[in-house]
Amino acid sequence: MNISYISFKEKKIMYIDYKSCKNSQEMLKVLEDVAAEFRKTNEQFLTLNDFTGNFGNDEFLKRAKELGPDIFDAKTLKSAILGITGVKKILLQAYNKFVKNKQVPFDTKEEALEYLAM
Repeated sequence: MNISYISFKEKKIMYIDYKSCKNSQEMLKVLEDVAAEFRKTNEQFLTLNDFTGNFGNDEFLKRAKELGPDIFDAKTLKSAILGITGVKKILLQAYNKFVKNKQVPFDTKEEALEYLAM
């Protein structure tokens, strides 16, 4: 499972691991799993998305933009993202234009966790 929970400074943070995905179909599967997790509860989430060493394509971005406003925005308190470099920054900017709760990029997991716990 690519979704786990981290307890950090008394906060529950959903950790979404895209690092191990080998292709866009696996990344889409993780995205759909996250959407399913969001749909299961009325809980609001702090999320940490880890794209280190991976890359989302146009199909992934399109689906994320579809799910963002309807699923993720309503239940996301804060969201951080790791592994955003180069062209991925452009994709992140495009995604952030479609959602209320922006993905904030960080260089390290520790920085991202500190941000989410504030």
